[in-house]
Amino acid sequence: TTVLSCRGDRGPLARRPVPRDHRCMADDSNVDWSGLEVLSVDDCRAHLTVGAVGRIGFVEEGGPVILPVNYTMDGHAVVFRTAAGSKLSLGMMQRPVCFEVDDWDTQTHTGWSVLAKGVADEVLDEEEIARLEQLPVRPWSRPDLRDHWIRIMVEELTGRRIGPAD
Repeated sequence: TTVLSCRGDRGPLARRPVPRDHRCMADDSNVDWSGLEVLSVDDCRAHLTVGAVGRIGFVEEGGPVILPVNYTMDGHAVVFRTAAGSKLSLGMMQRPVCFEVDDWDTQTHTGWSVLAKGVADEVLDEEEIARLEQLPVRPWSRPDLRDHWIRIMVEELTGRRIGPAD
């Protein structure tokens, strides 16, 4: 099942933690159990679209790895470039990954976070690579070595926003 958003329980037990496997699609509320605003799928996609740097998370050799990457969106997929043989490319091909972007203001205690989950794979088709080369993303470090494109097909997309305290 693809989970695109989850609305929290606002009944008498609204302060209890939502069980890890609790996934709902919608109700009348856009606030989760902890008081954070639940972003719509469109809001999540908008945040992904304007971002430039995100964090890719995956498991390698039994341990978690989280690395920053500069990226862009290609439709509903996250795409970025990496070098051949890098830890990043070897650790996640055809495996579940997560991708996170956020923005925070520490002075006002406001911000948002979007989490995309899916499967990463290397793009191998030459015509597809030529098309991706036209997208507005370039590696910040050693672009001459980062000639392999990675695509994350987003299967689950969630987001939260915290506003100023009342």
